[in-house]
Amino acid sequence: MKDINQTEVLDEEEKTLVEQFEPRYFNPRNDVAFKKVFVNHANLTMSFLNSTLRLEGDRKIIKIEFLPTECLPITAESKKSILDVLCTDQKGHQYIIEVQNKYMLNYVQRVQHYASHLYAGQLGTADNYLKLKPVTLLSILNHAIFPDDVNYLSFHHNIEKETKISYLNDMSYAFIELPKFNKKLEDLKTTEDYWIFMMKEAVHLREAPEHAPEEIKQAYGILEKHKWTRLERLAYEQAKIGLMDDLEAIRTAKVEGEQIGLEKGKAEGKAEGKAEVAKELIIDGMSLEKICKITGLSLEIVQELSGNL
Repeated sequence: MKDINQTEVLDEEEKTLVEQFEPRYFNPRNDVAFKKVFVNHANLTMSFLNSTLRLEGDRKIIKIEFLPTECLPITAESKKSILDVLCTDQKGHQYIIEVQNKYMLNYVQRVQHYASHLYAGQLGTADNYLKLKPVTLLSILNHAIFPDDVNYLSFHHNIEKETKISYLNDMSYAFIELPKFNKKLEDLKTTEDYWIFMMKEAVHLREAPEHAPEEIKQAYGILEKHKWTRLERLAYEQAKIGLMDDLEAIRTAKVEGEQIGLEKGKAEGKAEGKAEVAKELIIDGMSLEKICKITGLSLEIVQELSGNL
């Protein structure tokens, strides 16, 4: 039987092992964690937007106001959009920040729907179109959607084809494709580097990068597990389970689709084989009724095959 001191020593050893192997930080790509870092932390959101969108001079954001992230549909038939972070700056320009953890075939169309929805929603019934302010959507992706020759951080907007000048520039898009970001800790130099590194690697780290800017160290502090309440942890786990369920549903649908395709291919191959046998028997002069009996094909199909020979 253990004495009290021995039990205390073992408990401390177990705690040390847990600390060694359990991640210190929650995953910032989790919906709950992402919002905890950025929503209501204006300094972090401004730093993230200014660095990743590379805003300088009079384009730099110096003040933001957070907006409700549930955008009501324009019509009853429209899809409701739930955004991760939505804010406006000192000029009234609006910014959407969204994290996308699962691959979607129609994602490019989806982000354009979001941006245009937000852009059009700025006007009331009697408002002048000149009141419309630019909208920028920044998407953080846990997968690649563009070809390899497109950099991990890419910018997209309308340009005139010949002059390459943008005249229709009220809606723009930026995409961070995390799998393409291969910088190591020793390669990090800019605030942009440190933010993207955090989004990709925080869950694997035991310490925040020593030379990271102060606002990014603040973000790591927010992600520390021991600072979260029980209810916050529960919400994080529910979001994590929800994502895992979605991914499993996608995998299951893919497997089922492949199985259906395989079975369909076998059936089509079998039918094609029957048709070939029927053609040979037609050429040999066998009666159509007897060919139907041998191959199992309907009389209509055999007649059609006969007419095509």
